Amino acid sequence: ANAKKWLNAPENVVEEMVEGVIAAHAGQLVKLKGYNVLLHRNIDILKQGQVTILSGGGSGHEPAHAGYVGDGMISGAILGGVFASPSIDAVLAAIRAAAG
Repeated sequence: ANAKKWLNAPENVVEEMVEGVIAAHAGQLVKLKGYNVLLHRNIDILKQGQVTILSGGGSGHEPAHAGYVGDGMISGAILGGVFASPSIDAVLAAIRAAAG
């Protein structure tokens, strides 16, 4: 049988992808504790002087949302499960973190 995907464990795929994105962009992103939310490293400074923009959706096409977090781009990404929307709790936590 030919493998079509490389996964350690399907139930951990989103969390491991988040860890990989953070590792690949060391110092650029921070993870909101308890949620699959990635924020700009300077979110606390940004939210004081500009409008912050969040994007989100299902995982599976990463870095679809997370890849746009950075200087001059969006302020954060809210990641749901594979092809599933993020939870209401994650969206609310991201809004609170990005808006103060």
